[in-house]
Amino acid sequence: MTPSSSSTSSGALRGCSSARPRQRLVALQCAVIQPPGVSLTRRWSASPVAPASAPKLRCCDSRLEAVRPRPRLVAAAASAAASPSPAPASPSSPPGNPFLTVLLPTALALLLCNMDRICLSVAILPMSVEFGWPASLQGVIQSAFLWGYMATQLAGGALADRYGGKRVLAAGIAWFSVASLLLPAALSPSVVAAGMTVPVVLLSRFLTGFGEGVALPSMSNLVASHIPPASKARALGLCFSGFHSGNLAGLILSPLLLMSYGWRGLFYVFGLLGLPLLLFWLKVVPDKPPAAAAAAAAAAEPAGSGAAAASKASASAATAAAEASPSGSGGDASSSSSSSSGTGGGGGADVSVGRLLGSRATWAIIAVNVVNHFGYFIYLNWMPTYFNKALGFDLRSSSFTAFLPWLVMAVGSSLAGLLADALVARGVPVVTVRKRLQTIAFLVPAVALVALAQPGISPAGAVGLMTVALGTTSLGQAGFVANMSDVAPRAAGKMFGLCNTFGCLSGIVGVTAVGFIVEASRGSFAPVFALTAGLYVIATIIWNLYCTTEPLF
Repeated sequence: MTPSSSSTSSGALRGCSSARPRQRLVALQCAVIQPPGVSLTRRWSASPVAPASAPKLRCCDSRLEAVRPRPRLVAAAASAAASPSPAPASPSSPPGNPFLTVLLPTALALLLCNMDRICLSVAILPMSVEFGWPASLQGVIQSAFLWGYMATQLAGGALADRYGGKRVLAAGIAWFSVASLLLPAALSPSVVAAGMTVPVVLLSRFLTGFGEGVALPSMSNLVASHIPPASKARALGLCFSGFHSGNLAGLILSPLLLMSYGWRGLFYVFGLLGLPLLLFWLKVVPDKPPAAAAAAAAAAEPAGSGAAAASKASASAATAAAEASPSGSGGDASSSSSSSSGTGGGGGADVSVGRLLGSRATWAIIAVNVVNHFGYFIYLNWMPTYFNKALGFDLRSSSFTAFLPWLVMAVGSSLAGLLADALVARGVPVVTVRKRLQTIAFLVPAVALVALAQPGISPAGAVGLMTVALGTTSLGQAGFVANMSDVAPRAAGKMFGLCNTFGCLSGIVGVTAVGFIVEASRGSFAPVFALTAGLYVIATIIWNLYCTTEPLF
């Protein structure tokens, strides 16, 4: 080695020890620019001293047999190792805890979604008195939300997979908040006098659902992109706790606001809450998961940075691989790739809807989703009316009584995630966990609804059975909901949107049909409960036959 090259590379060679005058062993640890927490090393050994024209270094852990010294490259590496410049901070990828930067904001967004959704189920009681709406028309009006909600499920999922759940859900928050404000603002005395009340209400609720339809697909994308597989069920449980807590907040606040400001004030207050939520969302939620942001930064490095840029790209890839492995989860391969589903930017763009529909696993999820939504939207839209008309509770008591089942469901969503992850950690196969929890989530409510359909049920018994039915269905968050990203880790948003489109269609049918059934049965909800119980049993059979956790898309 020449004196000049020896002096140039002395800073890059570490741990040099001499054994003999003509032979020395050198351990060279390559300096790389890398994200915090990532350690990449390469060990080298030096050949015995030879003429300067001979190769100097032989790689111990690669196929490269010889490398000639390159003084400029070694000097650059030494300089970088001596004074590494910190990577520029990116506002789109804060290093914060994903609980605070992703899950909590998502739970709050879903909470407001359901507050805006459920307020009509309380407001429709005084509205139907004011405008003379029969039960059948009430069902049609409440189903208008679902028409809009269904329209953006698939599109919302595809957009979330392409552009990221943050941007899509931010647009949804702004949209459904404005649509909620539209309903009371548009019902001016002149509109009412012109007989346009029903069309205006239908349009407003359609637009509200249109904005909220992107919420759950965006949530699915955010969880799949930012949360490791071992914590996926818990993350979904937390998000759905916020989702169901929106029903709680809506049922508590709606009658209080209604009594103080009338039903118009109810929509104004809930609509205006969207502004602070939107500002909080845009400030806190990252555009991309940290691994994706690091990879993007490495790709944008100037060409002159040479080995540093390559090292950063390698480190980013290693970080992404480490995050994708379900360390300690005890899970199977079905969940190992779910966290790598997206960077929020087009990971599943090549997965078409036709390809999704060609799988029996997708249809198993669709079947369960259809039945789940059929029951869920009946509870959501008709429970206050059931407690008021069938059980004789007044408006305030009806809302507060309907509060209890949703409280149990919100708690059950978090517990379902903890239970599922605990079972997987103990070595129970993921597919077994998904099947068992979904089976319980449907069969227990089926029994409760059969009992609820019996004549002579007491008000206390009805509330208890409704609480059991709704609380137990929350286990489905760790069943069919989590199974969507098991099956489609690269297209979680699109899969959720597709399955939820079918679910919303069944919700439209269910909510509308209940109005006609109740009217035809002279106020009795027993046929509705019996029908829903039968559907639960059928869906359970389909689920256990065709559910899989193999990553297919």
